[in-house]
Amino acid sequence: MPHKVLFLTLKVFGFTGGIEKVCRSICRSLYDLGEENIVEPTVYSMYDKYFDRDSRYLKKQQYHAFNEHRKYFVIKSLLKGIRSDVVILSHINLLSIGYLIKRFSPKTKVYLLAHGIEIWRKLPEPKLKALKRLDKIIAVSHFTAERIKSIHGTKEDKIEILNNCIDPFYFFPTKFSKPKPLLERYQLHPDQKILMSLSRVVSSEKYKGYDNTISILPHLIKKYPKLVYLIAGKSDDEEKLRLEKLITKHQIANHIKLIGFIDEAEITDHFLLSDIFVMPSKKEGFGIVFIEAMASGLSVIAGNKDGSVDALKNGELGKLVNPDDSSEIEKTLDELLKSPLNDNEKIALQKKVLKAFSYEKYRESIKKLIVYGTSYIMLL
Repeated sequence: MPHKVLFLTLKVFGFTGGIEKVCRSICRSLYDLGEENIVEPTVYSMYDKYFDRDSRYLKKQQYHAFNEHRKYFVIKSLLKGIRSDVVILSHINLLSIGYLIKRFSPKTKVYLLAHGIEIWRKLPEPKLKALKRLDKIIAVSHFTAERIKSIHGTKEDKIEILNNCIDPFYFFPTKFSKPKPLLERYQLHPDQKILMSLSRVVSSEKYKGYDNTISILPHLIKKYPKLVYLIAGKSDDEEKLRLEKLITKHQIANHIKLIGFIDEAEITDHFLLSDIFVMPSKKEGFGIVFIEAMASGLSVIAGNKDGSVDALKNGELGKLVNPDDSSEIEKTLDELLKSPLNDNEKIALQKKVLKAFSYEKYRESIKKLIVYGTSYIMLL
């Protein structure tokens, strides 16, 4: 008989952040495993609306959107959860529901996805008790796993590391010329060197590393007078104002553009527009944006003190730098600007990324978790 699996989420289709991308990959995994009659999947989303569903990831009958009706979501999740074999929680904010399911149905396996900063904080005693009641915590990187062990005292055998994957429908470009519509939109020339960062540009996430990149831009401009830095991502007013003051301070207004939110359909084109993706973050849980950039043939610079290390395979796929060392970031940027990847090297990078973070490998790990209770098992 197929395993009854309930996947509880906050959002899947109504937002395009990293956690939502992970959720979509899990949804498609459940979809595929349902076609193989290995699982009988159900996905409940607290905040999504029913028409948000993308049919590539889930069938209509597998998906239930609760349109922010929290109490109804909790009640339905509890009733469905105690009749399920496995419950997967997409976020620590769903921990209390998982705890109740374990109380009423101890035989039900309950797993929590641990992405990053949301689980690195100290937890109140009731939440910590609920965390310890879970069967497994699935950490997206070694860094996140270590933080969970050190902060919450979680035993090692309760944690599994499962790196995120490339979305099964991600577009892999085969030609790497800079898209003309974007060159025109941002008033750029094909021969200009372009740096890019992509993250939420908000006052609560200053750890993303664009401050250090801005600070070294004046030095790089002396060597590369046409250099432009694109900072992409939805911003709040406070952070945008702060960045504008930094830009004025460093006198680099002609070399930096705050381009705001990028539609999901245009992300690959923005990677193709750029020469280097630079985001030396200090608190990245994993960094799906890194593997997407590399899958588009883009050189990447990331920080060496967080989950980015997993995304870059310990430096095998990109450059890892000390995010607090501006001179190291500048030196690494200079090296990459001097020796850009050719098309064959970009294709080789794509192949390495796909091998390391393929959806097929990810789906197999989800299957093992559901069927055997661990993704570490080796099947003959």
